[in-house]
Amino acid sequence: MTCNFLNEGCDGGQPIFNALFAENNYLVSEMCAPYEHKTKGKSCANYEKCKPVAKVKNTKVVGDGYAQVTEKQMMKDILRNGPTTGDF
Repeated sequence: MTCNFLNEGCDGGQPIFNALFAENNYLVSEMCAPYEHKTKGKSCANYEKCKPVAKVKNTKVVGDGYAQVTEKQMMKDILRNGPTTGDF
């Protein structure tokens, strides 16, 4: 997720766009594209030789809308659907 062109490139952004990126593209291994806490001077081209290893099938918003979710709703969603992402 270091270089997500849907989400401010190498400068971070909102987690939901990382989920959408993972749904519309393939993810690569941490070995090939290690996460770094900074991306200054990096380019997505640095990772073009990385082989795809995973793809997300479906993304959705948990709760009643953006920023309208309870801890209990998140716990239920994790139990039923697996990993989640968030920024609150």
